[in-house]
Amino acid sequence: MADHPQDRLIERFKENLAATDPSLEHLQTHISHVFLTGSWAYKVKKPMNFGFLDFSSLDRRRHFCEEELRLNARLAPDLYDAVLGIDAEGKLIEASDAAEEFVIRMRRFDQADRLDHLARRRGLDDKLVDRIADRVAAFHARAEAAPAQTHFGTPEAVWAPMQQNLEQIGPLLETEADRERLAEMERLSRAAFEAIRPIIERRKRDGHVRECHGDMHLANMAWFDGDVTIFDGIEFNDEFRWTDTANDLAFALMDLHKRRLIAPARQLLNRYLEVSGDYDALPTLRYYQGYRAAVRAKISLLSLRDGMPDAERAAAWADFREYVDLANTFFTPSEGRLFITMGVSGSGKSLVSRELVIARGAVRVRSDAERQRMFTDPAERYTPMASDRTYQRLAEIARLGAGTGWPMAIDATFLERERRRDFESLAEEIGVPYTILFIECDNEQLLEYLRERRAQGGDISEADEQVLQHQLQKLESLGPDEARHCVRLKCDTPFGPQLAERLG
Repeated sequence: MADHPQDRLIERFKENLAATDPSLEHLQTHISHVFLTGSWAYKVKKPMNFGFLDFSSLDRRRHFCEEELRLNARLAPDLYDAVLGIDAEGKLIEASDAAEEFVIRMRRFDQADRLDHLARRRGLDDKLVDRIADRVAAFHARAEAAPAQTHFGTPEAVWAPMQQNLEQIGPLLETEADRERLAEMERLSRAAFEAIRPIIERRKRDGHVRECHGDMHLANMAWFDGDVTIFDGIEFNDEFRWTDTANDLAFALMDLHKRRLIAPARQLLNRYLEVSGDYDALPTLRYYQGYRAAVRAKISLLSLRDGMPDAERAAAWADFREYVDLANTFFTPSEGRLFITMGVSGSGKSLVSRELVIARGAVRVRSDAERQRMFTDPAERYTPMASDRTYQRLAEIARLGAGTGWPMAIDATFLERERRRDFESLAEEIGVPYTILFIECDNEQLLEYLRERRAQGGDISEADEQVLQHQLQKLESLGPDEARHCVRLKCDTPFGPQLAERLG
């Protein structure tokens, strides 16, 4: 490509920018030139054709510049500014048929604020992780759903890129140990895919296949203008973008696991599920995380080149093996488990269930959130019918999650013995361990906790002192048959150490 006409135009464009800004930075990737000057960044697509990406003609480059602007306006409207043209002298002009090339103008941000860099320096705090989850959930809710007649999101479309990964990785391997790794990934991924094939079909029918971001990981997120901005979504390939929202989320989750940010990954998943209500995604998420890790494994090998320094080559191979091992972990079936909390409002049920999320990778389902999702009218929210329907929904989610290998923490009062018995029966039916986390707290302490919580505000619970008194009257003590499943916790002692001691 050294003698392509674009090369000479790019040099003239660079000279013009440098004439007004000697500090101009020129960065390159395999598909684009990026120029950083003042408060702006300019991106020019290279005339490349990799099959899955084709920028070979000027018309195609213009089209994909416009698509990049359109698609990224959904999540980064303040970052992407305009598509402009470059004339024969290398000067910026309005985009038109007279342009010799096209460029995307973006607002520049401090690269130190990219979330992968932030995470490396100081980790990701709870508020930032929650904001990522909120942004992604809101984006998925409004993203356009794929028409039913399209092939996007069908089982065949889901498996094809995984099969392609396996086929493209194989010829690049040099050792028998790596070939064994790949064979294991092929076996595990195929089994994991076949297990969720019916769910893939159902999610397509239910409208979860949407025009997503397609490349959602920390390096494509930044703290910009006081909020999380997610940028650089895929514009060049419909197949990569029109996918299950669970697949879109899975890239971010996998990336956090790869970076050893396990607690943020668990928090991101739980916050996303609670905000979106899309617990039906649970059976597919481990497969999609494995697929995303397999893609990155392949990219690690594709980065190898002749004359590469030995240290860089060794790092690429190490990265490949780490991604393959991570993929195989996700593809490997895991055992589900069912925890339920037991205790009145203010006793600390949500704190206990959050400990299970962070320490044990549980998926927490809060009755307050599901009740409010189903019953938007507060007058209907606490009727006997509403309570029955809420516990039915909790059971549906528990069955779906625990039955497909997730530890499920059901955060509800479970005051009545019959409701606890229903969940014990559910655990027996799907064959998973069952635990009651009974939080003991005296009345005076309960009132103090409840008043503190209401004074602080921001909690999803709507319980007040009157509700608490009603719950105390309804609380049915544990029966002798429940003792074998019960773990007793004290509300005035940190829950983490108690759970570690009693659950092992």
